[in-house]
Amino acid sequence: MRLPYWLPNFRSWFNAVALILLMIGIGYLMDYAGDIISILLDKAPWLIGTFLFLLFAFPIVSIAFLHHWLHTFLDVFFPASRFPEDELQAGWFPSIFSWWEAIFGWTSYVLASVSVLFFLGIFTSYSNLFQLVYIWGQSFSTSGFSLPSARFTIFQIIVAAYLYQLEFLVKQRLVTANRQEI
Repeated sequence: MRLPYWLPNFRSWFNAVALILLMIGIGYLMDYAGDIISILLDKAPWLIGTFLFLLFAFPIVSIAFLHHWLHTFLDVFFPASRFPEDELQAGWFPSIFSWWEAIFGWTSYVLASVSVLFFLGIFTSYSNLFQLVYIWGQSFSTSGFSLPSARFTIFQIIVAAYLYQLEFLVKQRLVTANRQEI
């Protein structure tokens, strides 16, 4: 049975859950590294540009390498799991396809976070932006489970799944158009 095109397929849901869990893990890692970085910035404030660049580049680089290594692993044990149009190269450094997935994953995460903050701000009783940002920050904290942060994470997964479904449909359309030209 084939799902309707507007409903995310299994691969989109898997990508969304993996992305959000990876970003939560990166958030925990940055939370621990934040103390060290704040000490360094107190001693050397001219390094703030470098740390801001690393703050935005680290998730992209980590997603690209994880995507490359995961697909290298899947190609060995499950060769039928990849698209035939994907050109993956062997080795340690990610291909352009992995970098595209990393940039798309980071953009999907940012868009999912902003859209969830927007909709929670409109449809819930949180009166200002600071409460919403606090709830978003709670999803990275090590203090434990809370219902608002779980709600935020679930909505993030839903939005990210729809973004991955959109990417899948665009990719499928481009591959179909390319096959018809040949």
